[in-house]
Amino acid sequence: MDATVLKIRVERVIKNTACYIMLGINLEGKKDILGIWIVEENETSKYWLSILNEIKNRDVVMY
Repeated sequence: MDATVLKIRVERVIKNTACYIMLGINLEGKKDILGIWIVEENETSKYWLSILNEIKNRDVVMY
């Protein structure tokens, strides 16, 4: 998981917004993007738990 900060215009106001990208490697050794999340609120441990549960529910094996 990593993040990049993007400048996004919302209602004529430009805001710095974190965009989180989760990358995985499949069984053939190729990279796959598992998801991209744009977080406008403060991140919490509950938020990240919901993201990891979402990935787990897609039958992605995490080590």
